[in-house]
Amino acid sequence: MRLEDITVTLRPRQPWESVDLGCAMVRRDYGRILGLWLCTVLPLWALVGVLLRASPEWIPLVVWWLKPLYDRVPLFFLSRAAFGVRPTFLETLKQWPRLWIANFLPALLWRRLSFIRSFALPAQMLEGLRGAAVNQRIKTLAMDGGGSGVSMSLAFSNLELVAWIGLMLGTYGLLPDAAEPDWQGLFQALDFESTIPNAFLWWGAACHMVIVTLIEPFYVGAGFALYLNCRTRIEGWDVELAFRRLATRLTSAAAALVIAVIALGGVHAADQIVARTDSAADAHKVLKELEANLQKTKKPDIKPAVKADPAKAVQEVLEAPEFKIHKIQSKEWVSDKKETKKDESNLPGLNFLGVIGELLFWLLIAGVVTFLVIYIVKNRRMFIMRGVSKAPVRAPKVIMGMNITRESLPDDIVAAARAAWAAGDFKEALSLLYRGSLSWLVNRRRVPIADSDTEEDCLVQVLQAGEKREADYFRQLTGAWVQVAYAVMPVSDAEMQRLCEQWPFVEQGGAA
Repeated sequence: MRLEDITVTLRPRQPWESVDLGCAMVRRDYGRILGLWLCTVLPLWALVGVLLRASPEWIPLVVWWLKPLYDRVPLFFLSRAAFGVRPTFLETLKQWPRLWIANFLPALLWRRLSFIRSFALPAQMLEGLRGAAVNQRIKTLAMDGGGSGVSMSLAFSNLELVAWIGLMLGTYGLLPDAAEPDWQGLFQALDFESTIPNAFLWWGAACHMVIVTLIEPFYVGAGFALYLNCRTRIEGWDVELAFRRLATRLTSAAAALVIAVIALGGVHAADQIVARTDSAADAHKVLKELEANLQKTKKPDIKPAVKADPAKAVQEVLEAPEFKIHKIQSKEWVSDKKETKKDESNLPGLNFLGVIGELLFWLLIAGVVTFLVIYIVKNRRMFIMRGVSKAPVRAPKVIMGMNITRESLPDDIVAAARAAWAAGDFKEALSLLYRGSLSWLVNRRRVPIADSDTEEDCLVQVLQAGEKREADYFRQLTGAWVQVAYAVMPVSDAEMQRLCEQWPFVEQGGAA
């Protein structure tokens, strides 16, 4: 590619102006880039979907991790379109395997989490460097544009995340009932496997793929434009291009001058030959005079070019539009009075301000420490690992206003709960199961539950007790009880039937 063929104006730009230029380059050929993207990326996504069909929750992560491969085909097209050569669809597809194989492992391993991935990709692909030379080249370019590359990556990452969430929220109403998660059960039991169906996960992965398809080409174009701007600033591409264009114009002017001189000399010579061809004896004499005249006409034309004023020529070159200097004006206040150097430590008021600042600092530290102490004291249960106490404890009789003594419960708790459920008293049915569970755990398992504990505190104590079967059942029962008692939303008959059948609190003989 020749620098003279570039289709964008080369000049030092501000970083975000370069990003806007890259997005404009992508918009100019967005249809072709999108077509190449779909032909090269969709087959890979289809393969990922087939391999992870049993675990669709991993698809967005894999799609995100393989991004360095997707960016190479759009960059190949943009790098050639920037120099006036738009490769055809088939030409680009022929380069596809080579582009993906080159630097495959570094791009997906130790360079994957680079924050200047889009900015560094042109140096890796277009300059033909390998190994340590690539790292050194990227470090050199990053000294000028690395900070802009990091800011651009963060901006596009946030844009992609917001667009993904927005697309999911905008299309959530189109999902069938079978694909909608059980949000209430998810927040209560934190059981992702049973509350989030696979259809919802596939829909989220599809939305992520759509957003990546729409935004990632612009990320590639913005990084490429930052790369061009960085090389323009470091290597002076704009100055080099101006010199080349000026040399082309001067060469064309010199060629035209030589042709004009030759043409004028030829016309003069033809007139002499026509005037003096009356006799063959004068032909030799006419030719000699023609040669002398040509020598005389060439000398005056050459001398002015040799004796041209160098200072004038340099001034004409500097006045060309390509050498216009772009300046940034800034205002700075300068006092009219001459300030005298004084010892700031002896100025009045500074010591007083220092004392106030130090006092405020220590007050802030004291406030933070006080807040932490009060928070730890109020939430000390969170910082104490407690198991089942081996020492005898006094079992409470009432928890959250519910009597859990054995005398207040029926002999067959499960049968009584079934009867209450059949009679339509759903809260009483679940209350019997919940009170019976607490009675068993407090009196038999000696779980240290206090009379002031809430449902969540009770669940934490049961989980720490270590009995997995009883803890799993109590977690499900707590979720159902909270749903009926506080949310006033009845559970299903199937869930109630399951809670009765899985009742684990029985004597050795089998009685409840």
